[in-house]
Amino acid sequence: MLQNGEGLNGVEWGNAWDLRDPSQPHTNWFVGDHPAIPRDCLRFLQHGDPLTGSGANGAIPSPAEPVSHLCLKWFQHHPDDDPAWGAAKPSSTGRTLSLLVAPGAFALTFRRGERQLDLVLEQAGDFVLWAEGLEHSWRVLAPSIVLTVRWSPLPLRAGV
Repeated sequence: MLQNGEGLNGVEWGNAWDLRDPSQPHTNWFVGDHPAIPRDCLRFLQHGDPLTGSGANGAIPSPAEPVSHLCLKWFQHHPDDDPAWGAAKPSSTGRTLSLLVAPGAFALTFRRGERQLDLVLEQAGDFVLWAEGLEHSWRVLAPSIVLTVRWSPLPLRAGV
């Protein structure tokens, strides 16, 4: 994965395969509630029962992080795609994860004020996850199959 620019608050990137736990080669969960996912990253989503506050096997003493507007998109991009498709997207809402399914070259640019971060997803498993309030755009440098998941975390209800 190529990177140009400093990191921006609210953007995480890497390669899903590189995040795997070598002691558990049969699993590679990288978004959700799993011991291998740091609680302080955008990829962590609290599992549990929103009514009782108990997590999986009672191990997590806080309620689930509810989400809404869950969307999943798979798209095969080509360099001759209309450039307007990826230009000047509106400010992001919720969280968005784009994952390169097979080798390709898919460039994303993120902006917050004057700061800019450029990333190119190239290897299968390269991903970027971003939070709300970021301007972004993308362009296709080589044929790329991209899986994108978008969701909005909801605030926990008072008293839960």
